[in-house]
Amino acid sequence: MNALNHWKIKPFVDELTSIVLAQLVDKKAEKDKWKKAINQWGLSMIFVVLATFVYLYYYKLPTASRFSNPLTLLFSDEMVWICTGFIIFASFYMIWMKKKYKKADDDFEAIRKDFIDRNEEWWSDEEQWNQRHVVFEFMKHEYNINILHK
Repeated sequence: MNALNHWKIKPFVDELTSIVLAQLVDKKAEKDKWKKAINQWGLSMIFVVLATFVYLYYYKLPTASRFSNPLTLLFSDEMVWICTGFIIFASFYMIWMKKKYKKADDDFEAIRKDFIDRNEEWWSDEEQWNQRHVVFEFMKHEYNINILHK
């Protein structure tokens, strides 16, 4: 909320409008937080999969005999089990995070669309109405939130 008391938009919004804009900023931050977490876990899963293949190719494959069963070679190694466990855990955790992201995105979009639909209500006098583009540009530039149109 302190960020919205910025000198550029303070004269152009009333208290109710600043509260709604603060909610928009909070929901956008929550959405971005979940998106960042999903990306980090996805990258870590890719790293673990690649590390597992490198481990198998360079360390396990050269020590295996020609007549050994490849499945026995895979299932007897505890490092493969640890990596597989991490990948399974990370997959379920990412599914859970995607649900949280979807909810945060839906909440953000609902508030944003409601703000756009009720645009005439937020600018109480003629001066605020004529200078609302300053608020639109500020929100787009500072928070990457488009409140001009859907």
